[in-house]
Amino acid sequence: MTELPKISVIIPVYNTGKYITKCLDSIIFQTYPNLEIICIDDGSTDKSIEIITEYSNNDNRIHLYRQEHNGTSTARNLGMEKASGDYFSFIDSDDWIFLTLYQTFADTLEKIGRDIDIFMFNASSYIKGQNDTIPKKFFELTDWNSRADKYALYTFDDCQRPFSRNLSAANKIYRRKFLEENNITFPQNLKYEDQFFGIKSFLNAKSIIINDEIFYRYRNMTETSSTLEVTPKVFDIFKIIDLIEQEIYRLMMYESYKYALFQYKFNTYTSHYRYCPEDMRRMYFAEMKKRLIAGEKQSLDSRIYTKLRNYEIFEKVKNSSFEEFNSYMKSINRI
Repeated sequence: MTELPKISVIIPVYNTGKYITKCLDSIIFQTYPNLEIICIDDGSTDKSIEIITEYSNNDNRIHLYRQEHNGTSTARNLGMEKASGDYFSFIDSDDWIFLTLYQTFADTLEKIGRDIDIFMFNASSYIKGQNDTIPKKFFELTDWNSRADKYALYTFDDCQRPFSRNLSAANKIYRRKFLEENNITFPQNLKYEDQFFGIKSFLNAKSIIINDEIFYRYRNMTETSSTLEVTPKVFDIFKIIDLIEQEIYRLMMYESYKYALFQYKFNTYTSHYRYCPEDMRRMYFAEMKKRLIAGEKQSLDSRIYTKLRNYEIFEKVKNSSFEEFNSYMKSINRI
């Protein structure tokens, strides 16, 4: 490559005044200079806007846009519209990145001498007050058919765990033209937007580079059951998985991914049960059960799908009443 790419760092912001200084500092002091920093305020009512404005007065790479409170998806999509970079990086405003991230990415492009669709790097969670000397990574190289060459190119077919641990938008850098050519945006007004965006981008990518180093710290504030975000929006997970399945069919990849997709469904539906308000659990359980039984009948061979990881939890849903399943989830401290 003859020119250093411009990277647009897109930050949705909503009432993160306590944390955004650390986030912005980790970006403006990057060792790689060719950045623009797009902050999309999503209707904050705290001091977030004041802090960003002060930063932008001292650094002309920072641009602030505002919208009424409409969620992360809308904010990120607006950020992509306003951005002028060759590559997009999505950073959450309560997280932070290591200072060599973008230089490492640029060095990788220079080394391989070409553009790539996705650069994926590792991240780890941060839990305030807990020992964090052994970080929990977002993914392991064993999730992929790993290569000896750290500059090797991958596609999603190389992923051994296609629909797990790899789906955050925050630990990736995306080529702008790749996203535009494949019409990849975040689904409007839906929670769990990263799952659709992540899988659609992976399915369409022709060139992925994976760096196992940790460059991103995710501030985990929902680690225990007492702080879970219980919300009616949990039902969005059904719509998100519908969108994912539609994309798989559109690309004529269903036969390749049908067992992984089925496993993804029962793992995801059951794991999200914990976020359901108590008075809506019966309805959620009925929808989950209906969808999983339909999925089981969808051209699957029982000699294969019964051997899938965590298959027994599907059987638990299929063969239990709501009362039995709810009691089971309580017994394992999942709600």
